[in-house]
Amino acid sequence: MSDENDSDSPMTEDHWEIYVTYVDDHPAVILVDLGIADFVPLPNKPALVWLWVHIQSPDEEGFPPEEEDMILNDIEDAVTEAMEATAARYVGRITTNGRREFYFYTDDHEAFRAAGETAMSSAPGYEFEIDDAEDPDWEHYSNVLYPSAEDFQQIHNQHVISRLYDAGDTLVEPRPVDHFANFKSAEDRAAFIVAAKAIGYEVASQPERDNETEFPFSVGLIRVDSVDAETIDRITFELFELAQEHDGEYEGWGSKVVKPS
Repeated sequence: MSDENDSDSPMTEDHWEIYVTYVDDHPAVILVDLGIADFVPLPNKPALVWLWVHIQSPDEEGFPPEEEDMILNDIEDAVTEAMEATAARYVGRITTNGRREFYFYTDDHEAFRAAGETAMSSAPGYEFEIDDAEDPDWEHYSNVLYPSAEDFQQIHNQHVISRLYDAGDTLVEPRPVDHFANFKSAEDRAAFIVAAKAIGYEVASQPERDNETEFPFSVGLIRVDSVDAETIDRITFELFELAQEHDGEYEGWGSKVVKPS
């Protein structure tokens, strides 16, 4: 939602991303607005406020079935629309443990509560909770909603997969997949290459970048794999951790489009 009612807030464009993680040991799907990230904390919105909606028919992992998910999306629209008249800034939601949790920051607890109760009156069959806490440093946004480095890798994976799918790729057909990583020293890169070869990768290139970068020693790897979400997440997380073990950074992956024959 926009923040046009609050002239003291930065005019940012929404940039929403979604990823799967764990919150308090429970599987969770987090939707977060990254568009505000460079501006937090906003000093004129020191309070975290939230509205939790209890899912009526959660599955064994605590997520709603598809039909109820659509109802919860309608509830979200009603909640965010109701908040447009208040000073609340919508920053993210978490679906986990039988709840869909909507999080905002504001300086007016009571206006948020009143707007939330009004919005939920359109969904009388749903139990909900509204509460608030002082959070002037926006720790909930930074420590819970904001993606970790691994979460950003998952987000990147989804972007690449979406581009391949939109181009007609089936995603499941095995094909050569390129991976890239960067290291602080040639020795770190060499040790990483040994470990990568042990799990089936071949070295495609070993360029050296500008020495002014922190990780000037690069390597390109290649291995035949499928690129469906489950497979590519497993592969990239493994390389991500392997690069970190050798003081490096995993940069990403790519694939040519493979269409059904």
